[in-house]
Amino acid sequence: MITVIELIKMLYTEGFFSDWKTVRDVQEKLKRDGFNFSDQLVLFSMANAAKKGILSRKTVTGRVSFSQKEPPQIKIRAQEIGELNKVLSEVTISKLGDKFRQEVRELHTAIKYDCGTSAAFLLRKILEKSIFYVFAKNNKIELLKDGNSFIGLTDMLNLCSQEKIKGVPILLPKTVKELSGIKFLCDSAAHDYLSNVEVSDINYQLPFWTVAIKELCDKF
Repeated sequence: MITVIELIKMLYTEGFFSDWKTVRDVQEKLKRDGFNFSDQLVLFSMANAAKKGILSRKTVTGRVSFSQKEPPQIKIRAQEIGELNKVLSEVTISKLGDKFRQEVRELHTAIKYDCGTSAAFLLRKILEKSIFYVFAKNNKIELLKDGNSFIGLTDMLNLCSQEKIKGVPILLPKTVKELSGIKFLCDSAAHDYLSNVEVSDINYQLPFWTVAIKELCDKF
């Protein structure tokens, strides 16, 4: 799941806006890359990027175009990447092997290119997937089901705080409570098509998510 504004940020870091581009130019580029968005949505997202200081905007004879304000610099957030690597290396190598390799690669890319909405969506997926494997490993998978479908993340987390393995809750109640912030960001990324999550928002919540992943890993 990726938004137009995130794609525009990626085009920016690749130098696509080194000269002035119209909405049509951007739309055609996105189509070549396999994305199909309306003119109105592309214009709205580019205008949003201009408001955030990513692009400059000009109008000549009624034609709107955009370009970069300064040469793009990919700023890898060392603290965020380091924190992710610390826990995800344990999840992917020690615990889940190749099962999370794709999500980890995409998560690092999303954070590297400042794609907060995609990062939040992936954090949610990794959390849900970790919970699933804990219950599967301990022969409790049926508890995650409601009829023929699986329960939602809220019910999953509540169940994790109640269900115990060797006398210890799968997730401590305090951890579940602290996950409320990251869950809100993840829900916005997954269900609110008008929202844009910033990586800076995720950074404040990341320690709680990290604790949850570590607690889940202990149950494998």
